[in-house]
Amino acid sequence: MAVSEAQKRASNKYNREHMATLGCKVKKEHAERFKQYAAEKGTTSNAMLSRYVLDCIGENDGKPAPDGAEREGKGNADT
Repeated sequence: MAVSEAQKRASNKYNREHMATLGCKVKKEHAERFKQYAAEKGTTSNAMLSRYVLDCIGENDGKPAPDGAEREGKGNADT
């Protein structure tokens, strides 16, 4: 079922008011390897990064991370 124009407007308004984008630059080959890693864990790179941010600041909602993905690589975020 297609998303209505009203729903798109409502979603965009919510995102403008409540959401922010975090970003970092990594080599393309690292980004592709990370995306592949996330896919192997049954999730997306965005979901893994969002989960890591929430874990780091103690705001996780109790949802389990994908198998083997929880807090892997902690302390290596800036390398």
